[in-house]
Amino acid sequence: MLNLKENPELGLEELLKLMRYSFLRLDGAWFMASVEKLGLETATDLDVKAWEMFSERLGKKIASMTNLKGKFSQTVPKLMKIHHTLMNMNSEIEVISESKMIHRVLDCEVWRMVQKVWPQDAIPCHKVTLATIKGLLKGAFPEKEFILKFNKKIPLGDPCCEIEISVKESI
Repeated sequence: MLNLKENPELGLEELLKLMRYSFLRLDGAWFMASVEKLGLETATDLDVKAWEMFSERLGKKIASMTNLKGKFSQTVPKLMKIHHTLMNMNSEIEVISESKMIHRVLDCEVWRMVQKVWPQDAIPCHKVTLATIKGLLKGAFPEKEFILKFNKKIPLGDPCCEIEISVKESI
């Protein structure tokens, strides 16, 4: 068990900031090294798969730690809020109906990092974003299927990334 009293130099908030920084920089360094060795297309494919797998496990863990149960319109925003706290994103969720919502990322640390080293039109972060949301939802709600649709993308000049999330209706 983590004993925070053993490290009095950093409080919980500072540790969370350092963990975010470390995690996101490791992801970026891994991706850049993969591109250098394998090329952008293969590195992107690997990154997308890794984020989907990681996010599914994260979604499952968040659901178990928070006892995430209830209506779609209440549980998905809680899941996304926790994820965005971990990823240092500023976001909002607009619930349209019990089976549909709009998820907006207004500010994204990953975007701020990658735009420093990649041309805007070459950044594949939208693919990773979809894989991440898909994984989170699959992990937290394995009994449901979801439809995800990008409406806006910061790398294309939009003011935010906007993803429509809908529950797939059973036929």
